[in-house]
Formats: sequence, structure tokens, C-alpha cells
Amino acid sequence: MSQQEKQPQKEKTVPRQREKKTFSEKLADFISANRMIIIGIGIAIVVAIVAVGVYTSVSGNIASASSRAMDLADQKLQQWSQETDAQKKADEEKSLITDLDSIAKKWPRTVAAQRALLRKGAILSQKKDYAEAEKTALDALSRNKKSYVAPIALELAAVSAEEAGNIDMALAHYTQITKDYAKDDPIASYAYFNLGRLQESKKDYKAAAASYNQIVSAYGGSDWALLAKNRIIYLKSQGLAD
Repeated sequence: MSQQEKQPQKEKTVPRQREKKTFSEKLADFISANRMIIIGIGIAIVVAIVAVGVYTSVSGNIASASSRAMDLADQKLQQWSQETDAQKKADEEKSLITDLDSIAKKWPRTVAAQRALLRKGAILSQKKDYAEAEKTALDALSRNKKSYVAPIALELAAVSAEEAGNIDMALAHYTQITKDYAKDDPIASYAYFNLGRLQESKKDYKAAAASYNQIVSAYGGSDWALLAKNRIIYLKSQGLAD
């Protein structure tokens, strides 16, 4: 067979090898490449849960002074988020933070106080002041660890810690969610996935596989379970987990 006849076979083989390698690389890099998307999905979940909790709280106690104060603060928050003028936005932010601090101080053990601190923490996180955002979220948690806001506060603390580069602390926050709020799906399933994601980043593959398996067994019907199954398959294919 001539050299010219051999060449086409070589060209057919290379694309298939590259395609296989690209697939493996994409799967291996899934966690890091989609970190912000995953965090964004978690934030969307938090917003949805907070909305339900707020409605329940306000409808059950519409005359509450703390609830009324939070309603006004939320109106300011919406106005602040839509403001495009830099100076006006800065002035509105200062006023909003003052109101949120006032609510947290005046009604320290209420859900309104926790909500106020969460709003403040979210603003700080948006400003990339992650250390203060984490601190504020943990303050919200400490006000009432049995309220619906508690696991949400822990999630904000975890995200803030990770953004600050403190992976060990983020792992600790996500672990606390899985231990203390395991029945709070989808917060718990999201927390387990992030545990696995961060454990993979630290090359603790067996722990990561255990976290992913927990999602599959306890939250099999969730979208996170499907993602977890993909990670388990990959880890096993690479000989990184049993």
C-alpha cells in the first residue's frame, strides 16, 4: 500500500482520539468550569425559599412592626438594585444598610432580623466583601438556628467563604447544613453537591464520592442527583473511588 493510501486512515483515527479526550477533559473539569453557574443556581433556590418564608411570615403576622419594617427595607432594596446612577446607588445603599442594621438590633431574635442580616450579607457579597458577608450570614444564623432562614444563612456563609478562597471553611459550612438541615431539600442536596465539588478540588475523591452517593440515595429525584451520578461515574472510571 502506498504512503498516500495510508494517510487517510491516520486522519480518521486522530479526530476520534481527540473527541474522546475532549469528553473526558470536559467531564473532569465540570466542577471548576461551572462553579459560578452552580453557585448561581443555589442562589436562585435560596431566593425561592426566602420568598415562600417571607410570605408565610408576613401573612401570619401582618401587623408585626418588624415585618412592616422589613417590607419597607425590601422596597428600598428593590429600588437600590434598579438604580443606575452611581452616586444615587451609593446613597441608597448607605440608607438601606442603616435600616437593615436597625431591624437586626431592634428585633434581634426575630425572623425579620435574620432576613435583614441576609439582605445585608448579600449586598456585601455583591460588593465582593466576602469576609464581612460570611460574618453577617453567621450572625443571621446565630439569631435562630431553628428557623427556615438558618440553612440559607449557612449557604450564604459557605459561598462567601469559598469566594474568599477559604475552602476549608466553606466545607465546614456545607457540612453543617447536611448535618443539621438534612431534611431541608433542596438546600441539603445542593449542599451535598458542593461538598463533593470542593472535596474533589482538594483531591479527597473518596469523600467526594460519598457526598455524591448521599445525594443519589437521599434525593434521587432531584436534578443534583443526576449531576452527582455523572461525577460518580467519572471518579470510578478514573479509579479515584470504589
